[in-house]
Amino acid sequence: MTHEELLLFGERIRDRRNSIGMTQESVAEQVNISLRFYQMIERGEKSVSLDTLMQISRTLTVSIDYLLFGNLADSLENPLTNILAKLSPQERADAAKILQLYAAACGYRE
Repeated sequence: MTHEELLLFGERIRDRRNSIGMTQESVAEQVNISLRFYQMIERGEKSVSLDTLMQISRTLTVSIDYLLFGNLADSLENPLTNILAKLSPQERADAAKILQLYAAACGYRE
């Protein structure tokens, strides 16, 4: 990855983490890496192994394609993806908040 790609990768991770209300500490813990290393990833200072990439993707519930390229891939398994792909970044963040409220009302707890 180029330096610019690492910066964008880190920015997408940070944006996703913030949109779902997770802390850097909680992501690092769930991914099983140090907080310092996680912070360096978000700042675009470090690249990650495939295993760490997969863990970050699972923890943040976002596709690897999005983390690497910024694309919200179409998926027949997830009908929300088509809707989200048409929204601006702010609209996607708002939609995530609405979905979190709905999930909480349904009794879902993280």
